[in-house]
Amino acid sequence: MEVLSLKYWPILVVGCPIAYLVFGSIYQLYFSPLAKVPGPWYTAVSRYWLARVSLQGRRIFAVHDLHLKYGPYVRIAPNEVSVSEIEAVKQIHSSHNNFSKPTWYADVANGVKSAFAIVDPEDHKARRKAYGTVYSNTNMSLLEPVIRKHITVCVSKIKRDLNRGPVDILRWFRFMAADIVAELCYGKDMDMLNKEAVNPIVEDLTILLTIGGVRAEIPGLNVLESLISLIPHPTVRFITGCSKRIFEYSDDVLSEFQEKIRHDRDNNLAPFLFTRLINNMNNPTEKYRLNFDEIRHESTANLIAGSDTISTTGTYIIWAILKHSDVRSKLEDELKTLGDDLTDARLQQLPYLKLVTKETLRLYGAGPGGMPRIVPPGGWRLGPYYFSAGTGVSSQGYTQHREAAVFEDPYAFKPERWLNPTKEMEAHMVPWGGASRTCPGQNLAMIELRLIAATFLKECPDAVLAESCTDQSMEFINYFNIKPSGNRANYQKPGYWAGW
Repeated sequence: MEVLSLKYWPILVVGCPIAYLVFGSIYQLYFSPLAKVPGPWYTAVSRYWLARVSLQGRRIFAVHDLHLKYGPYVRIAPNEVSVSEIEAVKQIHSSHNNFSKPTWYADVANGVKSAFAIVDPEDHKARRKAYGTVYSNTNMSLLEPVIRKHITVCVSKIKRDLNRGPVDILRWFRFMAADIVAELCYGKDMDMLNKEAVNPIVEDLTILLTIGGVRAEIPGLNVLESLISLIPHPTVRFITGCSKRIFEYSDDVLSEFQEKIRHDRDNNLAPFLFTRLINNMNNPTEKYRLNFDEIRHESTANLIAGSDTISTTGTYIIWAILKHSDVRSKLEDELKTLGDDLTDARLQQLPYLKLVTKETLRLYGAGPGGMPRIVPPGGWRLGPYYFSAGTGVSSQGYTQHREAAVFEDPYAFKPERWLNPTKEMEAHMVPWGGASRTCPGQNLAMIELRLIAATFLKECPDAVLAESCTDQSMEFINYFNIKPSGNRANYQKPGYWAGW
């Protein structure tokens, strides 16, 4: 058999990969099961576009623009479709239809093996059952004193600093939210409001979430991460060591909290989120119980979710109120009926505050991105398209909340739209996710948002937006969660001039 001449090897080395890409692209464009789903050609042949807009923090906007151009079904990657048709979205997120979670969730979680990252439906159900009534409204009302304490301290410091010049409330809300969720999880806050400085663990959490959000969009990035971690540079070691530091922190504070519970013979210890879970660790009669390692993962996930999200949405609810003078006036008049009694039970009875909070979640909920699912075995028909098993399908709250056929003037902040909402409006409101996978901490978040808005307006009645706090600076960037692109939200007293 004649050996292939060496002069042909360069042609093979270069030509084979090119042929693979060409024929692969032709297949994706014309013969793939998703070939009939509309979308730009470049999303059909490669995930490069999706990875690029994700790295730029523009994924929600880019996918939304595709929906505006192509309709309710749009192909955003070779094996992934974004869906905005509400009936299809309901099917995808129904607990009865077995659209499972992909490994995307584990990639985002970045080693935190909480309920959020669990893919298997039965394992997820067991984990949620272990929580029991931890996040019920009844239990949240018992935790309100802790929440109100930190919000009161936070707003008092903002009020103090307003006498000195512009104040970045996003910074203060980050301190506040982290202190709240840490104390609720571990019985001990992070001392950020007291020290008026960021706890290093919060910086680690930010790194962890950012890396996870990027890894989820770029297949194989974990291999590159492993190689990068070998580089003996202090910055590289600091970034790659964030998970280890976070778990060491959780181990320490959870162990300390466990000892407090063990020695609380007279039940004098205030109620906290994980008291019940810790008490049930060694209870043989408790069917759904977690071990120490599982509680550590859950508490870490709560710390991530409860600090980054509420600081962002809390910032946006104040921004929206102060930006719209009519909204502010109505809220201030409503709050005057309460006097100094700002308990959440009374705040829940304020109808206009309820409208403002709901509209804030529509436009500024912290997690409006797409939550992918996998089409179950046997395939599934959604709308006019049949999707084979294993196809990725997702829907993003950002698009659901801005459906022009459902929400009049969808980009405008109009709390009054919720006075008489249609069934379609309610169906499109998904700030907490969908069906059985809704955010368990939503009752806690609602208490925080109501108390933040009411306490700020009561204690800082003369606060106004600073000149630096503009529509442009408050535009989102989107790395899993959203945050203002300016990374700050400055407020001041009327008449302050930066040149003074």
